[in-house]
Amino acid sequence: MKMLCLASATMLALTATAYAAGTGAMSSMRAGSAAQHGVHVPPPGLSTLYDQNVGDSIYGWYSQTLSANPEEDEYIADDFVVPAGHRWAIKEVDVSGYYAGGNGPASYVNLLFWTDDAGLPSKKKGPAIKCDNLTPQGLDTGAFQIKLPKSCKVALAGSGKSGTVYWLTVQANMESLATSGYWSWEGNNNVAGNQGASWYYGGGLPVQDPKCLKRFETIQDCNGRVEADVAFALFGKDSGG
Repeated sequence: MKMLCLASATMLALTATAYAAGTGAMSSMRAGSAAQHGVHVPPPGLSTLYDQNVGDSIYGWYSQTLSANPEEDEYIADDFVVPAGHRWAIKEVDVSGYYAGGNGPASYVNLLFWTDDAGLPSKKKGPAIKCDNLTPQGLDTGAFQIKLPKSCKVALAGSGKSGTVYWLTVQANMESLATSGYWSWEGNNNVAGNQGASWYYGGGLPVQDPKCLKRFETIQDCNGRVEADVAFALFGKDSGG
């Protein structure tokens, strides 16, 4: 979650059309209007546990599963820290995002929480918590307010002196570039701290660096240009401390 330093638009923008050309691009630039912004006050009875859903950026990073092309699934993950001695019961996740290459909408979203493995999400162990096919508010815009149902229980504890690092993935269920476009998780360019976001690409199209295929690496390592964060907030109840 380090600060995103933007260079020129021509240098950083990798659009959805690059996928059609077979280059395996991982990001998009929002054109024609301001980026979606999903910041709002905590729901009644809940507290803001973590918030970097600020600093609107015109850039976003693809994070979706494609029903027509599952081999091209992508995961963006960004980290947060549960302080030592605290236990977070997460009840809602908000993200800022938009559709690229099409107008959407997503059918559902998937929510995944990963443990940390040397500064990256632990793909070897798989997600610690996975909740599939959730229906958030904002499917029409791409800026999601995801209220967790009772079947999706997320309780994360912080330990040690510095707390415990976890990683969050929000993944939109899209159909294909031709019919729905892709979902871009909006970059956050104001909040600094912790690690930059990471990317996992399932394959199907070539990417510049093979090490980003079927494993998590930082966005900076994958695109060679920029270290990025994405915009999200966590709401729920905090016990301990």
